[in-house]
Amino acid sequence: MHPDYRGRGVGSKLMDARFEVLRNLNLRGMIAGSMIMDYHKVAHLMTAEQYVHEVAAGQRFDTNLTKQLHKGFRVVNLIPDYVQDSRTLNWAVAILWENPDYRPEKSAVKNVVPVQFNVKLRPYPLAAGS
Repeated sequence: MHPDYRGRGVGSKLMDARFEVLRNLNLRGMIAGSMIMDYHKVAHLMTAEQYVHEVAAGQRFDTNLTKQLHKGFRVVNLIPDYVQDSRTLNWAVAILWENPDYRPEKSAVKNVVPVQFNVKLRPYPLAAGS
């Protein structure tokens, strides 16, 4: 986002609009990628996994991920080489928001098997060939 518009709630309003679309369409949820914007400040002290665990536990603030967690997302797993960005050292996190108003019996899409979000946080980086 352009620096002149940061801190004005624009991102929050856009996310709320996405949540409203999911509710209106009775969709189960949303999976997104979240850049860990402040990781570069402590990368010399900890791994990306340790950093994300601390942010998710509320022990550390991240300019991007913390706000998304406060919106109701949860961390699914880390994503290496997500984007070329020196602030994140190219790391991101897969995050999941589950629609609390989702009702499978009211699904607008027929003949689709409901998705189960049973993904666990995996340690990264993975060994080659994993």
